[in-house]
Amino acid sequence: MFRAAFRRLLALDDPPERTALAFAIGVFIAFTPFLGLHTILATLIAFLFRFNKIAIYTGTFINNPFLTLVPIIFASYGLGARLLGRPVRLPRAGLRLLAEPHPLVGTYWHELFRHGWDIWLPFAVGGLCLAVVCSLLAYPVTLHLLRAGRRLRAHRQADENG
Repeated sequence: MFRAAFRRLLALDDPPERTALAFAIGVFIAFTPFLGLHTILATLIAFLFRFNKIAIYTGTFINNPFLTLVPIIFASYGLGARLLGRPVRLPRAGLRLLAEPHPLVGTYWHELFRHGWDIWLPFAVGGLCLAVVCSLLAYPVTLHLLRAGRRLRAHRQADENG
């Protein structure tokens, strides 16, 4: 799936800089703590700024539920906990709430909001840091690959025509 999307990405008519920017923004979205809203955010940004949807979705879907979601969550939480000077392990009360949900009980929600901040804040801080770093790395790498792909296609066309 990723390989096919990347091949389509290489064949786009948009300037490579704009396509690489759309991909990097998608990578940024993938690492944000707004789980469940990534596709909506990518769609809104793509329409607002007229970015190539394939490029932004490809970057966004780096965070997918089958392969990368769990490692990204753990990396985000771990980095955020370290940056905030907190232990990397999840708080015991938070683990209990996640392992034994009782959504129909009012005290469960009270406890979840009370202890949820201890989990969400490190996750959000780490996720935003990873979003910035990974998107800043994604732009030049993608730009290089797009330009190399265009040069290769131009060279092949010149060989076929000449």
